[in-house]
Amino acid sequence: MFSKMKWFRLRPVLSVVLAVVATCIVGCGGAEVAQPTTYSSDQIAQLEIFAPRVIELRDRFPELEDYIQNKNWVDISSFIHGPMGELRVRLDRVAVRLLPQDAKQAKYYAEEIGTHLEKLDAAAEDYNQIEAGKQYREALDDFNAFVELVPDLSV
Repeated sequence: MFSKMKWFRLRPVLSVVLAVVATCIVGCGGAEVAQPTTYSSDQIAQLEIFAPRVIELRDRFPELEDYIQNKNWVDISSFIHGPMGELRVRLDRVAVRLLPQDAKQAKYYAEEIGTHLEKLDAAAEDYNQIEAGKQYREALDDFNAFVELVPDLSV
């Protein structure tokens, strides 16, 4: 058993141990920072500038489909390097302005779209209509998924 003399010696040590434990609990147990769930007025203003430029390129995809169906290999390459040449930059400008949970997925789709267009260009160089059509459809699907992440700004 502890005598009163030993208890008085352990009391300061026990106080220090409790202080260390309390410090660790407070320091490590902080609340998680919540990600924003709505857009700020600045984000909306920037999206109103950049999103229509992305949609404008989405509206031009049928031209590319016509080139593939008609086997216009030179036009496919020219279209990818011409009007679609700015696509990655435009997608990135929109993606970074989205909410954090959507931005990560939007960046993924932007990368995938770029990859599909590169493969489409390679298929056009090889005169491979089947592969070109496949890459076109996959790029279009990813583009549509990207556009779904962009908030409706017409409201």
